[in-house]
Formats: sequence, structure tokens, C-alpha cells
Amino acid sequence: MDGECIETHLATLKRRYGEKRLREAAVRRAHLDYQRIAIGAASGSGRLKFLLAQMHHAYYFGFAESACILAGTVLEQALIHRLGALLDRRGPLPFSRNGARRWLANRHDLLDLELVDMLELAKTEGMIRSGRVLLLAHEIRWVRNSVVHETIPLFKPIDERFFEMTVVKSRKGRPRYAILRLERSEVSGLEGHRSGRGRRTSTAELTAYFCVSRTRMILQSLFNEPKTEARTSDESSGSLFL
Repeated sequence: MDGECIETHLATLKRRYGEKRLREAAVRRAHLDYQRIAIGAASGSGRLKFLLAQMHHAYYFGFAESACILAGTVLEQALIHRLGALLDRRGPLPFSRNGARRWLANRHDLLDLELVDMLELAKTEGMIRSGRVLLLAHEIRWVRNSVVHETIPLFKPIDERFFEMTVVKSRKGRPRYAILRLERSEVSGLEGHRSGRGRRTSTAELTAYFCVSRTRMILQSLFNEPKTEARTSDESSGSLFL
């Protein structure tokens, strides 16, 4: 490919990702607790790292709905990765749904599970030991489902300390709802834009931040423990986030 063609593409990229947008992306990145997450190099880790990088990219450049959906996908893939490694070590895993017990023999059986089932299995097998981490995972699931099936839920200011969001927990029968909170001090600078009267308005950016930051917290719990495969390998997905 000749130099003139390359220069044309460079000019296009500079117009598409101008300084203003790159600065906004840098602000979003700065608000994450950007610690290294060691995924390891076991089979299936590449797909997880790719999805993780895509989630960050969507968030940095303001694609809030995509970031929320990818957060749920990253969570699913992380659980499949960890549970699959457990299958490889121990063999078939017992799983119960609606009182019916069966055995999960391979990774294909894991793919048949819903995210809520994977979370229950991860809890049963001791991969998720913190009630806070489990709740965060369900909150990501609720937000992701709302974005996919309806619309992106928004945080709204309720007082000087908190934003609140109402999200559907379950649509089976009579809908059930949950209230999620976000401290205003945590997202100072991301709270939205100024309206014509000078008041801050809620945006989807806060929802995307919530999903991405909480997904990272869950991954830290899943992968950065001493006995996980990732702790014995220097390979991580950190370079993909830059």
C-alpha cells in the first residue's frame, strides 16, 4: 500500500477521533480503577481478552449501550472460562435447575446455561464467595437485559450524595424492580452535560461507567486470586486496553 493511501487513512482517523473525542475518552479512562487484571494464557483466554478490550473501547468512545451489553458478555465469557477450567481439572459438574439435577460434562454444556445459572454454579463451586460480588454480577445482568430488551436505564440524582437507577430484575409474571445507587463523588466529571439552564442532566454515560467498572471488580475477584491459573502467567490483556 503506497504512502499517499496511508496518509489519506491517517487523515480520516484524525477527523473521526479528533482531539475533543480523544480527551473525552481519556477522562472516561481516568475514572476507572485501572489496575491490571491477569487473565492468563489458558485455552479460551484470547476470546475473553478480545471482548474485554472491546468493552473498554466502546466505553471510552461513548458507545454506552454497546459497553453495557459487552459488560454482560464479558461476564458470561469469564464464567465460562473459569468453569471450563474447573471441568478440565475435576470432570463433570453437578447442576440443578427447577429441582432437576444433571451433569455438565463439557464446555458445550456450559454454553447452554443462562447467565443467572452460571452465577449460581460459580457460587456453588466457591468461585464467587462474596455476596457483594454476586450482587454486582446480577446488577450487570439486569442492566444488560434492560438495554437489550427495552432501553438503557439511567441514573438520576436523588440528593447531594447519590445517583439512583431503577432497573427491572425480572419480567416473568409481574415485573420486579431493583434500585441501584452510585456515589456522586465516584463519578465527579462524568455526571452528564449542562442543559440550557445550567443544570446537569443524566446521561447514559453513568450507566456505562457503572457496568464497566463493576465488571472489572468482578473480574478482579474471579482471576486475581492466588490459586487461579492467571496468577502463574505473566500474560494479561492489559496491552489491549491502551
